[in-house]
Amino acid sequence: MRQVADTTLWAAQKALATVVNDVGFREAMYLAVQLALAGREKDAAEHMAGVGVELGNRFSAVDVASALSAALDHQMAGRGNREDWGEMARETLVSAACDYLSSSGQSLFEATRSDLTANLSRLHREKEFGEFGKKFFGMLASKCLNYFLSKTLGTHVGAGRRFATMNELKHFKEAMTTHCHEAAEIVQKFSGQWLQKKLRENGGKVTREDAEKFGWNAIRKMRIEIARRARRNGK
Repeated sequence: MRQVADTTLWAAQKALATVVNDVGFREAMYLAVQLALAGREKDAAEHMAGVGVELGNRFSAVDVASALSAALDHQMAGRGNREDWGEMARETLVSAACDYLSSSGQSLFEATRSDLTANLSRLHREKEFGEFGKKFFGMLASKCLNYFLSKTLGTHVGAGRRFATMNELKHFKEAMTTHCHEAAEIVQKFSGQWLQKKLRENGGKVTREDAEKFGWNAIRKMRIEIARRARRNGK
């Protein structure tokens, strides 16, 4: 157990410290915040178009997810070699946004412009954005952690090794996913309160720099919480 805890801690610290500096992660944070701000406007689609998320005349949850993915792809283009971290951040934002919209009543395949505004109208609230932040950071941490673990744990399967079978390894990875989502509770309250503070201070505006700092602080909190849990579970 001590070895597993140490491996988990090392992977989490390495992965999260790397992703926070990735352009894809920074852009994902900016667009996540813009989704919350869009619902405060009379026309959410128009607001999103203003930050590079072009929906045209299609407004379903799947269409929003596709437009977010395209916008992130555009921002990452021409930034040198494409990093896995940016791809993970993009996948996470797309998944979290689609889940939020569909759970709010947005049709997966057919929706109107007004439907989008209505279904985003609560995302800027403290509770809703807190839950969105928890889901986003939990999913991202899980992706990053499994990325590193997949590079090291495969050599530890077999008789006399850390995991006797591939099935044991599978269960371990599933436990790590649960671990990350539970650790993300640490950023739930922070996310909601951060957005409310920014809205009060800036008259409803949140800059790209603000969003990047939010992401950096949330990841810092996740790293501390995962380290705390790994040390506790390793005892």
